[in-house]
Amino acid sequence: SEEELRDFDSRIRRMLKHEAVIEYVAELKIDGVAVSLWYKNGIFTQGATRGDGLRGDDVTLNLRTIKDIPLRFYCTENDFPPVLEVRGEVYLPNNDFQRLNREREEERKAQFANPRNAAAGSLKLFDPQTTSKRPLHLFAYTFGYYEGDTFTDHIDCLKTMKKYGLPVNPHYTKCRNMDEVVSYCNSWESKRNDLAYQVDGIVVKVNSLKLREELGSTSKAPRWIISYKYHPEEAVTRIETIRVQIGKTGTLTPVAELSPVQLSGTTVSRATLHNFDEIE
Repeated sequence: SEEELRDFDSRIRRMLKHEAVIEYVAELKIDGVAVSLWYKNGIFTQGATRGDGLRGDDVTLNLRTIKDIPLRFYCTENDFPPVLEVRGEVYLPNNDFQRLNREREEERKAQFANPRNAAAGSLKLFDPQTTSKRPLHLFAYTFGYYEGDTFTDHIDCLKTMKKYGLPVNPHYTKCRNMDEVVSYCNSWESKRNDLAYQVDGIVVKVNSLKLREELGSTSKAPRWIISYKYHPEEAVTRIETIRVQIGKTGTLTPVAELSPVQLSGTTVSRATLHNFDEIE
């Protein structure tokens, strides 16, 4: 909330205990699947899901099929760390999500509940050829581990990732104070519905890497970052009928046919009904 953002700002200023100039970077919070990409000498060698933050799933072969991810950094000169971890978000655009669910319906397969679930399911498939047919995309948003004292601030990291050939979401901004952060958050409340992908909030980070080091982390998370979350969108529509899909294995899945309604930038006309108590 706005109040929590301002508390975050006050807490940081108390912790630093000196008159530091604090700039923030505000970025769209993509509703996808967090991944870690490892590059050695500029070549993509391994990728994993975030998992529990300590251990994730090795999805290297599936990540290689995503065209947004460069298998080798674009820059010719070796001005990159010998070992570098890139963190990003894999997502499925709204139109591609709807097309994928229509195909699954025709094949009598269970439909995905939302684009994030579709992206997660696609990343964890055992067959990379099947994953390659899913229109997955990636936005890189930060560096994790890297060797050498290479970067000065977060804006520098974002610009460097673009130079390497990594896709960076263009809608980030540097804010001189928390008032500008709050203004940015409010401005995207409705604009996010015009995007081709799902956004569920704004991520706010201290720009200076030196100040981040001073602030450190708790046992759960860094002290220099916070997320502003938008309320989930809701809409009212009418259930026209409920049909029961029969899967190839004989699984029965009730599906509600709805009067089409706009929600989070997509047209919703059907919904899988998983919970029989709720249906009743």
